[in-house]
Amino acid sequence: MSERKTGQRVAGYHEDLRGRYPAGKAVAMGKARKSLKAAIGALALSLALAACSGAVSGNQATAPDAGEFDTLTSAGAERITSQGTAKLDMTKGKLEKEAAGLPADAAKGPLIFAQDGREIEISIAGPQGTVTGSSDTLKFATDSARSDFKEVTFYHRFDKWEDLEKDVRDAVSRYGLDADDAEYWLQNVNKTSGSVDLFNHSLGPGTSTGLAVTYDIAYEFPDPSVISIRVSPLGG
Repeated sequence: MSERKTGQRVAGYHEDLRGRYPAGKAVAMGKARKSLKAAIGALALSLALAACSGAVSGNQATAPDAGEFDTLTSAGAERITSQGTAKLDMTKGKLEKEAAGLPADAAKGPLIFAQDGREIEISIAGPQGTVTGSSDTLKFATDSARSDFKEVTFYHRFDKWEDLEKDVRDAVSRYGLDADDAEYWLQNVNKTSGSVDLFNHSLGPGTSTGLAVTYDIAYEFPDPSVISIRVSPLGG
């Protein structure tokens, strides 16, 4: 409201001035206004161009935004280790080497370790869902003949049976692991003292995320147990 009142007072004031000025002076004022508008326009254009130039150079110099996917270059691997997060793009059903910053004929991928006492929070975006977990190790299997990674692997480690049991049941619903197979293993592994098949068991692959997720379980009670989570393109 105050801005409209001010504008009316200014407009009325200039109207009075125009009525008092001789015709010659009015023409001079009109030219001055045009010059001022031209100068303001040039200044605005200059500032806009400078802002665009600064934005481009800034994007080139800064690290990727938090919402972007990580690369697997040396710098990318160091960033994953230092920040403790890894976000990988398998939304097209595979993790392409070139999309991750590596040559298409790279013979291997990086082996990434978490900092001491920490774990890496892992997120792998698939075509129909996301594989998540936390691990102290993240590795990538491939060969020079393929342009993508054959497998991304990370590990869950457990000191308690209850935690391992919960992780397996969560994986059944999250990744589509076979529920009957999982329940058979969960119900029988503690009832045997000599079945290697039960102590070392593979569940999967589950494919509900559009990726093949396999749980390789190494149950070593009373020692810590390990589940290797292998994430691959459907069809290998």
